[in-house]
Amino acid sequence: MFINNNIKYRDILIFALIGVMGYKLIDNYDYFFDIGKKILSIMTPFIYAMICAYVLNPVVSFFERNFKLKRAVAIAITYFIIISLVFIILFFTIPSIIDSILNITKEMPTYVEVVQKWINAILQNGRIKGLIIQAGLLDKFQEMSSQIGNVTIGLLQSLVMYLLSFTSNLLNVILGFLVSVYVLADKEKIAKGARTITYMILKEEKGTKLITFIRTYNKMIGVYIGIKAIDSAIIGMIALVGLLIVGEPYAPLIALITGVTNMIPYFGPLIGELIGVIVAIFISPIKALIVFILLLCIHTFDAWYLDPKLIGKKVGVSPFGIVLGVTIGGGFWGPVGMLLGSPTMATIKIYYEKFLLKFKENNPKLVKEEKLDDLNE
Repeated sequence: MFINNNIKYRDILIFALIGVMGYKLIDNYDYFFDIGKKILSIMTPFIYAMICAYVLNPVVSFFERNFKLKRAVAIAITYFIIISLVFIILFFTIPSIIDSILNITKEMPTYVEVVQKWINAILQNGRIKGLIIQAGLLDKFQEMSSQIGNVTIGLLQSLVMYLLSFTSNLLNVILGFLVSVYVLADKEKIAKGARTITYMILKEEKGTKLITFIRTYNKMIGVYIGIKAIDSAIIGMIALVGLLIVGEPYAPLIALITGVTNMIPYFGPLIGELIGVIVAIFISPIKALIVFILLLCIHTFDAWYLDPKLIGKKVGVSPFGIVLGVTIGGGFWGPVGMLLGSPTMATIKIYYEKFLLKFKENNPKLVKEEKLDDLNE
């Protein structure tokens, strides 16, 4: 009886200590959040290093496997190619893109005046103004005409802040790119260590399930994002050539936006077209129409021929599933979530089919009844 009382008092003391510690954590959450942010800031280059190593690992493995090269030689060739491509892109395209952004910024007051004139012209048309009044949108149009300048200035300020934020992170990206060399050199040791820690925490059965899930998800990411990146690069180049042919002054900028947004299923091409039309419409409405038709033809070619040729049925997810995954992913994690929407839904589909097959094996009578019901119908 005496021993049981001691155990009881000990448990009460433990719960009391947990309660006090929990209260202190909640009461000083700002302090602990600051510590977490500091740790995250310190670890940022290593996070970028892991991402770079993950992206470049297939290229390194390709040289090792197909050309029988040593790891160090394969890494050196890979990084030489990447650095050369980045240099070429920076040298030939970045100046044109920066000039386009600067020109748009410089001409923005003129563009605002053009839009205001369009709105005023619409309001001066008797029939259109009557329809707008009947729809109750007159106040909205007048408010849009008066505030479009403020909205434009706000968008430009947001763009400048984003560019400054990117510049401040550029050092971390470069440092992460350099550290990724060591990650690739010791990737087997790192993977083995991660696998060991997983088994230590989750034990063998659950650890094996988690590792299998990660491998499946990694395969889906490689199938979709890797091939989609090639597809989007081709589309961006076709768009650049087409825009240069039709004489679009902001061709490099629009082509870059077209290629990047094409990575996002379904919504991406639409976003790219809208941005291209908005940029071109300030040059002239005819130019905007030409850009719209050109980008529409390019995206139609991609949807009907290039994308099925490259990706085909490899992802194996219905359009509804992809749209659902992109919408949910974008709502929670923005562009990254939209990009990962398709491989995530493909992984879910694989596991759903496994569970469904197991369910049918465990319930053969139910499956037979469903087949009979289908025949009766």
